[in-house]
Formats: sequence, C-alpha cells, structure tokens
Amino acid sequence: MPTRCLASRWLHALPLAGVVAVLTVTLPAPGARAHPAQPGAKAPKAKPPAPKKVDRDKARLDKGEIIVRTRKVKGSDMPAAHVRAVIHAPPAKIWSILAFCDRYTKTMQRVKESKELSRKGNVVLCKVVVDMPWPVSDLSAVTRAVHTVRKGTYYQRKWSLVKGDYKRNRGSWTLTPYDDAGKQTLVVYRAHAEPNISVPTWIQKAAAKSTFPKLIRHLRKQVGDPR
Repeated sequence: MPTRCLASRWLHALPLAGVVAVLTVTLPAPGARAHPAQPGAKAPKAKPPAPKKVDRDKARLDKGEIIVRTRKVKGSDMPAAHVRAVIHAPPAKIWSILAFCDRYTKTMQRVKESKELSRKGNVVLCKVVVDMPWPVSDLSAVTRAVHTVRKGTYYQRKWSLVKGDYKRNRGSWTLTPYDDAGKQTLVVYRAHAEPNISVPTWIQKAAAKSTFPKLIRHLRKQVGDPR
C-alpha cells in the first residue's frame, strides 16, 4: 500500500459576565457621634469596570477558520488536541448528532462499529470500534460520557475511558451559541487519545493539520453548512 495512502488512513482513524457594583453604607452605632467629612477631603475614586474578555480567535472564527492547537501531556507520547470552529447551525441541531453514539457509524468518520450500552440520566456508556489501516488491528473502547445540557445555551458531552485498546481516551464536545440569534454555534472539541500501539511522530503532527479540520467539516456538511 502506498505510504501516502496508509498515512491518510492513520490520520482519519486517530482522533476520534456582567459587572455588579455594590454600595455599602455604614451607619453610626446608637449614641455615637458622626464625624463630618474633613474640608477638602477627596472621595475615593470608583474602580473602573473590568474589561470584557476578548476572544483572540474571533477574527479567524468569523472567517470560518478551523483552529487547531496541540499540547504535550506529561507521561504520554500523544499530544492533546484543542479544536475551535464556528458552524452555521443552532447548537441543538449539532447536539442531535453528537449525543447519540449508536449512530456514529453514520455520523462520524472511520467508525466501524458503535453501540450505546446504557443511558442513565445524563450518563451514557458507549462502545466504539475505530477502523484502523492494515496491518494494525481495529481499536475498540468503552467510554463513559456525561451529558450537560442547558437548552439553547450550553451543550457538552465529556467522556473518559472505561476499558479498551487505549492507554488514555478522554475528551469533550462543547457547543454554545456564537451569535445573538442562536443560528451559529461555537464548537470546541478537546481530545487526548493514546492507543496501545506506537504512533510515529510525523503522523501525530500531520493529524493536527488534517484530521481535526476534516472532523469539523464533516459536521458542517451534516447540518447543511456549505463551508
């Protein structure tokens, strides 16, 4: 199999305040004499409100860029990934794709098998098998995901490894409205997956450049975002 084709298959398989001002007035104790203000005394200056936090990625997100950052994890050969992008669809529509792991064979890339083992309240147990390129065996994992939903404003799926062919497998999807109308969503994907096999460094670096953006573009396509 050509090296470029094999690398491509590897890359697809790996990732799966407002300010409140409070005025306090201290009254003199009963019988105590009030002390008049000294002539010429200056009232203390009020502190200016804290500046709003500026999103350093906003200009790039507005242009439709998919921003991928990675960081080293102590004791691990695989880096952790942090991906941010805007999708032109309401958060609830995207959540309907992410919240049901038993559909991942249709909604996610390179998922060979997927099954929801249990769902108790907001805790979901899933088994997912990732299709790996020859000659490596497919990777299987059972994960425990906690779903946090505040309808219309916040959606998160945060998972951790229960058992499987990984040393570590944890991450999250977080969805929040990006515009006032709620028709666009800021998608934040975090993942750190380290399989029980050695992964060449050049494949790790290439994954950050190609696999994660393809993951977001695949989501965009499913919700009708043409970018």
